[in-house]
Amino acid sequence: MKRKKIKLNLKVIIFIIIIFNIFARIPALFEPIWYGDECIYLTLGQGLNKGLNFYKDIHDNKPPLLYLIAGLAQARLFWLRLITLAWNTFNIFLIFKIAKKLLAKDWLVILTTLIFTLFSLLPEGRIANGEVFMIMPATLGLLFALKAKNEKNHFLWFLSGIGFATGFLFKIPIAFDFAGLLFGFFIFTKKTIKDVFTVLIDKRLYLTLAGFFLPIILSIIYYAKLGAFTPYVRSALLQNIGYLSSWSGSNTGLYLRGLLVLTATLALFIFRKRLGFNFYTLALMSFWGAFGVFLSERPYPHYLIEIAPWLALLTGVVLKEKKLLQILFAVFLGLSLFTGYKYYDFWWYDNLPYYKNFLRFTTRRISKEEYFRFFAGQKVIDDYAVSKYIQEHSSENDRIFVWGEGSCIYALSRRLPPGRYTATYHIFDFNGFEETLQAMRQTSPQLIIKLDSESRPFPGLNSLISQYYAQNSKVGEAVIYHKVVNY
Repeated sequence: MKRKKIKLNLKVIIFIIIIFNIFARIPALFEPIWYGDECIYLTLGQGLNKGLNFYKDIHDNKPPLLYLIAGLAQARLFWLRLITLAWNTFNIFLIFKIAKKLLAKDWLVILTTLIFTLFSLLPEGRIANGEVFMIMPATLGLLFALKAKNEKNHFLWFLSGIGFATGFLFKIPIAFDFAGLLFGFFIFTKKTIKDVFTVLIDKRLYLTLAGFFLPIILSIIYYAKLGAFTPYVRSALLQNIGYLSSWSGSNTGLYLRGLLVLTATLALFIFRKRLGFNFYTLALMSFWGAFGVFLSERPYPHYLIEIAPWLALLTGVVLKEKKLLQILFAVFLGLSLFTGYKYYDFWWYDNLPYYKNFLRFTTRRISKEEYFRFFAGQKVIDDYAVSKYIQEHSSENDRIFVWGEGSCIYALSRRLPPGRYTATYHIFDFNGFEETLQAMRQTSPQLIIKLDSESRPFPGLNSLISQYYAQNSKVGEAVIYHKVVNY
């Protein structure tokens, strides 16, 4: 009887944690459209629903699954955020399942689940970022691997690879977490250095790798058949090579972080027997995942969500086993992460004002405009005003062109750009000026919007405007040109 009561209490507490997570994310369902990356996802989802092919007809630099989710959400922020909420909630359940498998005490299971819940929520976790989506199938992949190890079910190894491949097709850095898992399950389990080479004939490894590479290869074949092989492989799979140095201008930090991860991997291998399988596997996934977090040296807090599952589970293992060596490694990992966090000056958002803003709005103490202004100031108000103008002066199938930081205008107005590029920085990154002008000549956008905040020149744009357009209005910082002559 006592055992049943403990199990019931555990389930009740986990249920409470899940309910807390849902309530903490409800305000996200009622935010305005303001977050640039989400605006790009919604625009690509809109393009999908209008028959466009990713990468060939409409572009962003991530793999396709996030855009497919946006299309499934009908390119509506509410539905995209609702899917994000459900996705994360299922991930909490998966962490609970893994924690039950690894940890003996209910309080540790509860603590681990709560740590993950908070860690996945606070650093921009309410937003539909790629990290939120990629870690759930990766967590499922870890669960499959643990089951395969215990149950001797080889097909589960294949499913583990599928899980990480699914995460990869949301965002590429999860491949580093997958590398950590492979080290933990297939190399560190060997007793001697000589035994390590037997991994080359381990069919479990090849099943896992097959599960990982098969979906990726199939995605390449699919986009090749659509005529998008080069832009897909270049933009979604290989662009991270250029992405690395675009922020800091140097790859020195990349090499130093790589050396740190390899050193930590070697140290974990040397002490693997004393550390134990659960610890070294989760530590490996954390170290290698951290390499993915700091990959681009960009200070975006949602990057930290990538290692949230492994850090939460690792905390539970350390508290369960209380080994001094584990604690030392955990401290080293923590110091490494903190150093990277401070060195790259990661942004952070105070969550309390966010919830205060929502509460004040729902209790009608502030207006809708004041509520919107909290997120990105006057820009949010202007984007909504410009988008309303666009909807009133164009039809649903008309194309528009926005020069400046205006991806949210595409999403809000539910109008597509004339060519592939959904953001001004895309045009700069790919030197897509002539391609965009050519697309404008072909699609003949009804409106061109130039934002005063964009000072960089677009060669040829003013000439095209002078031939076919006339300024008709100014809304906020947006100068709006109407087509007056057909191309």
